[in-house]
Amino acid sequence: MTQEWRVFVTWRRPEQADDIDRLSTLTQALPGFGIAHDDGDAARLEAAMTVQAPTIRQATEAALREARAAYAAAFGTAGEPLRLRVLTLEEHDAEVARPSQMELMGLSEAAEELGISPQRVDQLARTNPEFPAPVARLAAGAVFTAASIRTAKERGWQRPPGRPRKTIA
Repeated sequence: MTQEWRVFVTWRRPEQADDIDRLSTLTQALPGFGIAHDDGDAARLEAAMTVQAPTIRQATEAALREARAAYAAAFGTAGEPLRLRVLTLEEHDAEVARPSQMELMGLSEAAEELGISPQRVDQLARTNPEFPAPVARLAAGAVFTAASIRTAKERGWQRPPGRPRKTIA
């Protein structure tokens, strides 16, 4: 018995992902309900598609075959996926209806965790590529995953005490 499977594929972001025509080609080449998402900040290109197959193994094989062909049609090379996630359509619908909870931090919480001001957190998030990227920007400011802020802290985030010395020009 054949059933529908929702498949999510992630590749490293190719340089040509800036070309909207290539992303359109990728999306149109994906089977079923295909979507391509370019997450330029994370250097990832993600696609979702629907395949039909009787088993998860056959769905996985079909999805990989279709994903590779779609990627080649769009970018001219065989892109090897970094991640593949296969769900029954029912499982996918259940996840969408009840998304998992994520521990989040706003500017104030991130500042408290790092021992700096909320303004400094916002500045670092906007200007420092090594600082964790926010998962969203709301009217109240950037929102981060708590895990990304704690990881930055564990990697040796330190704020020197006092104000920086003024330089005389």
